[in-house]
Amino acid sequence: MRKASWTHLFLAAAVTLLTLPAEASPPVGTISPVTGNLSATDCINPEGITLDLLGNIYTGSAALAPVTHICKFDHNGTFVKSIPISAGPGGITPLLGVHFEAPHTIIALDFANSLANHTANQGRVLSVDVESGAVTTIANGFAFPNGIAEDLTGNLYVADSFHGTITRMRQDGSNKTVWSADPLLAGTSTNPGLPIGANGIAFDLFFQHLYVSNTINRRIVRINVGPNWTAGAAEIFADGVAIDGATGTALKGADGITFDLFGNLYVAANAANEIQVLSPSAQLTARYSNPALPVDTSASPIFWGTQLFFTNLSLLDGGINSSVAVLQTSTFGLPPL
Repeated sequence: MRKASWTHLFLAAAVTLLTLPAEASPPVGTISPVTGNLSATDCINPEGITLDLLGNIYTGSAALAPVTHICKFDHNGTFVKSIPISAGPGGITPLLGVHFEAPHTIIALDFANSLANHTANQGRVLSVDVESGAVTTIANGFAFPNGIAEDLTGNLYVADSFHGTITRMRQDGSNKTVWSADPLLAGTSTNPGLPIGANGIAFDLFFQHLYVSNTINRRIVRINVGPNWTAGAAEIFADGVAIDGATGTALKGADGITFDLFGNLYVAANAANEIQVLSPSAQLTARYSNPALPVDTSASPIFWGTQLFFTNLSLLDGGINSSVAVLQTSTFGLPPL
């Protein structure tokens, strides 16, 4: 999606919200269900989430099944359709990150059989036509493709959690190259069974840095973006252990990330079942949860105006609380590119 579409999306969301009556929005900090329970649907275990220019919601199922689905909902959470995604060489097709490309394409990340075999490298990047249902593999060879972002020239960036890398490619999979393999992106040996390093990725407002969550290390890593979209030096932007100690929950299970227009970073801390907010100076300024709404493994936040949508992956409870929820915030979010 080009800059014009990105601007269009922000303006559309802003106009929509400004025309709503004041009583239509719950208080700031409120987390509410959007889709209802998805446990008995094609959309069980939703992980990645994306929005189109009209605010329709798309999410992919991370179920360990030979056929999974991308599901479309309208902005109010009403189910519209599901699109089947068949397995590749890995035999199963669990989906993580999904990313909308105008006019009707979803880029989806399939981590295949990586949980059973970390070295299989059968993860794929898929291009899905949501109108025809056609699915094309545009890139493969990934261990655990997870987060996805796009720059202003249309390059896609894919985080591989097991490899600890960021790979850049064009939207057809061409010019695929490892953009960064900085050691800060790697998982650690403290959990060799699930060494999830680089996960959620997001550019800041002026595309000066790419921010990356390192899930197992409870960190947010910041990579400088150099001339011609080259990767510069990486540094630790925020460290959950430094924030509240080894037994605390700051950035615990840091998953998807996204910015508001003031540079605050919203983090789906899935092991804490919270949305946590970091200031531009890396201070933990807010933590949002809803004990009345069953949430197990919050993931993949994305803004529409002042509404922050995220998925409830429902990873540890067998999918029984699978859903999409929304957090009401006080500032406009950075719209997805």
